[in-house]
Amino acid sequence: MDGMLSLASRESAAAGDLWVEVFQQRGVWQLTREMVDRWVARNAVFFSMITRLVPRGSDLLELGCGPGRHALGSATLGYRVLGIDLDPQIVRQAQANADAVAPDCGIAFQVGDMFGLHMVAPHRSFKAITHGGVMEHLDSAASIRAVLRAQLEVAPTVIFDVPFDSPKNRVLFERDDIFRQLWNAEEWVHDVLAGLNIVEARTDLHPESNMTDDLVVALRA
Repeated sequence: MDGMLSLASRESAAAGDLWVEVFQQRGVWQLTREMVDRWVARNAVFFSMITRLVPRGSDLLELGCGPGRHALGSATLGYRVLGIDLDPQIVRQAQANADAVAPDCGIAFQVGDMFGLHMVAPHRSFKAITHGGVMEHLDSAASIRAVLRAQLEVAPTVIFDVPFDSPKNRVLFERDDIFRQLWNAEEWVHDVLAGLNIVEARTDLHPESNMTDDLVVALRA
């Protein structure tokens, strides 16, 4: 068992190192307030969905937080945010970004596993769960549905975005070796998310050449 745990730890560390490299290459490892404000403006569909469906001042749980762009964006809009990520190095950088960018906002980061939310978030302890660019990395539609159902047991609302299959996104995905599912927006809504309570689903076609076109979805328990 110890050998299996050691192997899992090494695999997790390797995955974390890959993501750190990706964030650094894309210039989003060290954040400024200007970068966060620009991120909120460029992802207006995602953040406006949060502000319309979740009362400001609520507690949000951000999964797979990375260096903190989504989490910091929500915090600057008046939410209390806890961001979690598996990699300690990423979590330390996210907290450093929060301290530099939004020291007066209600935001914190900690190491946590979205596949074990009961260890991080007791039942209904958060008003909403949010995440961006996370679900497309899971290995099947069935596993995505299972993970989202587990999230809806922790919070009554889940708001997330995923890049969908498009010519632009295919070109952007060639930048790295990270696995992503390639479903178009209609397949995400009608097939992948089948059986879930979709409150709203909107595409966000970003004009910026370095940003993916995304599907933004709100689910309710």
